[in-house]
Parts: sequence; structure tokens; C-alpha cells
Amino acid sequence: MSYERENIQKIEADTLDECKALLSNSYGRDWVYQGHKPKQVKYGPLKLCKKWVVELSYTVGHSDAYSDVKTVKKTEEDAEFEKNRTALLVQSITNQLTQKLEETKNELSAQIATKSGGSADEPVAIAKIEDMLYQNDFSKDYIKEISEKIRANFSLEQLENFDLVEHKVVDWIGETIKIATPKVHRPPHVVIIVGPTGVGKTTTLVKLAANFIINYKKDERNQGRRPQICFIVTDFMRVGALQQLERYGDLMKYSVLKAENTEDLKTLYEENKDNMDAIFIDTSGCSPNDATHLATMKLLLDVPQMNPDVYLAVTASSKSRDLENIFKNYEPFGYNSVIVTKCDESNQYGNVISVLHQKHKTVSYVTVGQNVAHDLKQASVVDFLIRLETFDIDRQHVEDKFGGK
Repeated sequence: MSYERENIQKIEADTLDECKALLSNSYGRDWVYQGHKPKQVKYGPLKLCKKWVVELSYTVGHSDAYSDVKTVKKTEEDAEFEKNRTALLVQSITNQLTQKLEETKNELSAQIATKSGGSADEPVAIAKIEDMLYQNDFSKDYIKEISEKIRANFSLEQLENFDLVEHKVVDWIGETIKIATPKVHRPPHVVIIVGPTGVGKTTTLVKLAANFIINYKKDERNQGRRPQICFIVTDFMRVGALQQLERYGDLMKYSVLKAENTEDLKTLYEENKDNMDAIFIDTSGCSPNDATHLATMKLLLDVPQMNPDVYLAVTASSKSRDLENIFKNYEPFGYNSVIVTKCDESNQYGNVISVLHQKHKTVSYVTVGQNVAHDLKQASVVDFLIRLETFDIDRQHVEDKFGGK
């Protein structure tokens, strides 16, 4: 036997077992272990990354794969062939690692760009505004619109003045919020609230009724007269819906009527339209994706000459994408405006502002608790703006600019 150290070859992998597996895959048992050691290597597109690998030395051409006998029976030509094949294997593994690293880098870059809505070399003021909007749960489209508006209206020099940019952005946000204009209705004023399950439609309907009574009594023309109103229940799917409204009706001393179909509702409307100042109709909730139920409810509410004032109720804590879906699927009801409920349960309103703007809808009221007499408020631009988190709000300025809206 002779030792031919010049024919010793080497292979690298993350672990010793991986080295042995690669060699066994290529040579079966026809290779001889000659030793191994740790080695630090560079990798990546620019060779900027480092890691530790195992370098295993071996020879080829011996039947005992793990023998310490260091003999070689390969010719110089065969040894060169095996060396080249090993190099190709190592290069293949390196290429796979490089590709994976590049894919990971691209994914991270995409996530950063998605969150910020812009590129890495974006002006600091724009990036900061985007992050503030993101924290307030504004939608991606809304953030993109504001960013483009900043680029179009500010020079690079002006962008150095962050306070100037911030205060202008607050104004722009305020200008996208549209408050519904109160309407004058001939009696009977028919009010309907639609919306998904769990938004608090019944409680909100009673709050609207209480608000109607308060405003009715404030009108000098109605001094000494009690308004005539009634409630109509169409929700028989939710357990306790009728009982809940009947409790409110008893407290307010107003009747609660039941309509199970369109004919019932038509009959009740015809019987009460001439002697009622207002009629408040409670509807059933469902998933906004339940097209069958929505179609059935739309058909039930289709009463000729009723001309209802229809509101869509949504909760303040709903995600932007969910709100977009709700707004779209309730469009057939022809809702005049939106009521944002449970505002006391959320700290961010960017989601609501974003979708109201995107769908070109107005907002009429917000609810902030369970007190029927006091927890329904007329929506205002100022109230939305002063609740923006992380923004430095000039209260006097927004009061002067939006106080009447």
C-alpha cells in the first residue's frame, strides 16, 4: 500500500454528516475519510456574509469508506475527474444558498416597501407621515394618496420642515371626511338601520328615536305636544331581538309592531303613515357575504312611497378590508349615510376615514356607549381629527377650519 496525499480531495458542507452524505451519494462506499476541520467561508452575491462550515478531506478508490488507511488507487486522470465533479456539487449547493438568500432579501424589501408605501430612499418626512398613518390604521390606498399629494405639493426644501408637512396632512385628512347634511323630512320620517350582526343596530335605532324626540321638543312649533312614533321589528332571526326592542318601547311608552314579510310591513306603514311623526324600523343582521339573506331583507323593505332614511351601521374597530366589503355589499339598500358605532372601543379611526373617502360616503353619527339618551353624537370632522394618534394636532386651527362641519 502507498500513501498518495497529493490526491487527497476536500468537500464542504454545514455539518460532518452532510459531507459524508454528499460523498456517499456520489461514490457509494468507494471513498476514504482523511480528516475534517471547521472552516469559515464567505457567501452571498457580494460575498459579504460569513458562516462556519465543515471541510472534510477524503480520497476515492477504497472499498472501506471509513477506514483510516490512506491509500489511493486512482490514476491522475481519474482523480482530476472526481475533483471536478466534487467542485460542481459544491458550486451547486452554493448557488442554491445564494438564490435562497436573494429571495429572502427581496421578500424583506417588499414587506418594508408595503408597510411604508414607498421606497428606501424616500424623504424622511414622507416616510414618517406614512408610518403615522399606518399606526392610525389608514388603508394602503389612502396612505398612497396622501404620499403622492405630499410629493406634488412640497419641494425638497419644504420637506425639511416636518411640522409644516404634518399640519398640512391633518388638513387634507379633514377635507376627506364628509359629514352628512341634516335633512328636513315630511311626516312620517321613516328611519331604517342596516348592517352586519353585532354592530348594535337595535340600540342605535333607539338612540336615533330618543334623539328625534329631544329635537322635536326643542322645536318651538311643537311646544306641549308629544311626538307620535312607533317601532317596527323585522328581525326574527336573533333570539331576543323583539323582547329587547319591546323593553325600550315600554320605557319610552311607544308601541312596537311586528312585520314578518313585505306585506306585513306595507300594511303597518299604510295604517300608521298618517298619524305618526316618525317610524323606526329594526332589521336583522347577517354576514355581509350572505347574499341570499341580504336579498331577502332588501325585498322585505321594498315598500312603495315609504322613502326611508337608510343608515349603514359599522363598528369603529372593523378592519379596512372588512369595511370595504360591508360598504359594497350593502350598496343595494341605498343607504344615505353611515353611523359609526362603539367608538369607545377603538383608538384608531383611520380605517373608517379611509373607506368613507374611498366609497364617497358621508357619516352622520357616532355612538360611544350604552346610554340611550346621551351616547349618540352628531359626527364632526374635529372629533375625528383630535383622535388621531401620534399627530401633533393644532386644536384651535382645526376648530377654526372644520368647526362647522
